[in-house]
Amino acid sequence: MRLGTLTLSLLFLALLAFSAAPVLAAEGIEVTLTPDREELTVGDPVQLTLEVTHPTGYQVILPKLEQAWGPFEVRSQSQATTTANDDGTETTRQTIEVTLFDLGEFETPELRFGVSNGAGQVSEETVPSISLMVVPTLAEDDNNLRDIKPQAALTVPPVWPWIVGGVLLAAVAAVVGWWAYRRRQGKPFGLAPAVDNRPVWQVAFDTLDSIEGMGLVGQERFKEHYTLVADALRAYLENQFGLRVFDRTTSELKPILQRSELQPEHSRRLLDLFADSDLVKFAKFVPDPKLASRLTARARDLVELTRPKPESQTAVSADRPLGQLSYESGQ
Repeated sequence: MRLGTLTLSLLFLALLAFSAAPVLAAEGIEVTLTPDREELTVGDPVQLTLEVTHPTGYQVILPKLEQAWGPFEVRSQSQATTTANDDGTETTRQTIEVTLFDLGEFETPELRFGVSNGAGQVSEETVPSISLMVVPTLAEDDNNLRDIKPQAALTVPPVWPWIVGGVLLAAVAAVVGWWAYRRRQGKPFGLAPAVDNRPVWQVAFDTLDSIEGMGLVGQERFKEHYTLVADALRAYLENQFGLRVFDRTTSELKPILQRSELQPEHSRRLLDLFADSDLVKFAKFVPDPKLASRLTARARDLVELTRPKPESQTAVSADRPLGQLSYESGQ
């Protein structure tokens, strides 16, 4: 009687313990933890691949590791991925990157995770520990002291290309500045300009012909027409007689022309043409087109009247300045 009572009590306790267990032992679960290398130096990262092979439909519940995992430092932990196998099972994988900061052999701490069979039953599994060896950077028999290596010499680029480049840049800037200056002065630019063998009066004739061919009067561009004709005459007077007439007003030109070798009548006609030009350029006077078209003819007559005549040129020596030629008045 007492034996039967004891047997029933033991059976009752076993059933009670079985019903209170929160997890179940699962079948068909294979767990591996594989490092990408077994030897490393201090501070080197190592990849640990956790693989759990389980029946299809099971779910692996992996924990989130703290940064300090025993002697290891966890640097990263990837998301778990599940792939199907040819034999009808599935494999859940996760990569854990860790590192060690001491020498010697170390084992991974105990790592537990859960596996759910999809029916509400959860089993607890343990990842097998693996060993990693942290070795020193130097070889074991490398104990000889060596002299400190001299400081590495830095390669200093040569300075002369910068000097040459600066000189060339300064030369280019000087050429551009000289070109701009010559352009503002209305003079041709060039290191070796072509020699113009035309007489000064011929240059004036050719310039007036070019102005007349522009057809500015027909386009009612009177201001440009009068300005170009007046400038052509000023260039003729300056180059033929050596008179400083550019950048001078008409009133300032009067005493200059009166003191020149020009005849008074020629000076008066020149001043009249310059005064008419001032009216159009500065007083916004609109001339009659017929009078405007005759302006080049008036200028051409003045050049013809004042230019040196062939008989005068033969009487002057070759080394006498051009501005000292004698002139004859024309009718």
